[in-house]
Amino acid sequence: PYYDSMCAKLTVWALDWESVVERGRRALGDMVVYGVKTTIPYYQEIMKHPDFKNAEFNTSFVETHPELTNYATELPPELIAAAISAAIAAHEGI
Repeated sequence: PYYDSMCAKLTVWALDWESVVERGRRALGDMVVYGVKTTIPYYQEIMKHPDFKNAEFNTSFVETHPELTNYATELPPELIAAAISAAIAAHEGI
């Protein structure tokens, strides 16, 4: 409420829609934000949807596809390893 919740904006460009979607998927896969929950997984689900991939959508896409919010997020293995290492170090007083 007292801050702008948008910390980043992703824009992609290509000569055709298929290339735009592919670049968008790749860029979202490369994007990493730690410390706050993001909508990156949600946008990844949108970009995988057949209607979106085929450019068959309109402004009601989000409200007509509530199932896209049922995604599972996975932490990268290197982040899990770092968290385990930090916990062990803290426990051992290192």
